[in-house]
Amino acid sequence: MGLIDKGYRVIHKLAYKSYESLDLFVNARWYADPFGTKIHASIEEYYQLAEEAKKNSSSAVVDYENEKGFTIDLEWLDELALHTQIVKKSSSLSYLHGRIIYTTLMDYLKNRRPPRVNIIETGTARGFSAVCMAKALEDSNLEGLITTFDIIPHHQSMIWNCIDDHGGPKSRSQILSHWQGLIDRYILFHQGYSKVELPKVQFDRVHFAFLDGAHGYQDVMSEFYQIKDKQQSGDIIIYDDYNKVQFPGLVRAVDEICSKYSYMRADIKPDSDRAYVIAIKR
Repeated sequence: MGLIDKGYRVIHKLAYKSYESLDLFVNARWYADPFGTKIHASIEEYYQLAEEAKKNSSSAVVDYENEKGFTIDLEWLDELALHTQIVKKSSSLSYLHGRIIYTTLMDYLKNRRPPRVNIIETGTARGFSAVCMAKALEDSNLEGLITTFDIIPHHQSMIWNCIDDHGGPKSRSQILSHWQGLIDRYILFHQGYSKVELPKVQFDRVHFAFLDGAHGYQDVMSEFYQIKDKQQSGDIIIYDDYNKVQFPGLVRAVDEICSKYSYMRADIKPDSDRAYVIAIKR
């Protein structure tokens, strides 16, 4: 081995150790109780919030489900939401996006019937939407992989601001243990910033995506650029939180994606505060 090769190996080892240290430093905050260390609400409060959220329906969503001919099992959905969507916060709770994602994916799978489905999600949070998509794959009797990205680790125990906190700090994996069969079959949890990690995904095709990471213009466009060349006609991206007041960057990005990159759109607006955009590749 020549001196140049030896030098390269030494430099590579040093660079890799620096990379490991930097990665640990960047992600340290997400291991250190990002939702706080105290329980946010009593068990009774979480149940009350869940009952109120169940009532948060929408004629627009029901019409969409009837049009497509698919509706998720609402009892199953409510149980999943109790553990993953019911949190203590100032704004009203809604998990209608679970119904929209499920219905849209079921319709796609019925019409396309790919032998294996590749799905990308950004913004895993507690895992609600990923499990809803896994439910659609199971109900369609199709195989596939949902790769879901979030900066929050999957196996780190912490307080999550959910009802499961009353059993002590838990990991996302523990919170979702009731749905482990779906997870083992369909879901891969990946930790990291989507700008860094998405380019490493080597799928030739992304049939379906739910992009719900950071909502700034550059963030939304960055995620889209990693998806667009891997989609074919009829493939779908769903965007949540389409709201000009709260998320003007996301709205600008979604409008640009649909107008400039050959995606037709279907907008679903359940109420005055929230809307969803289903972008379909032409």
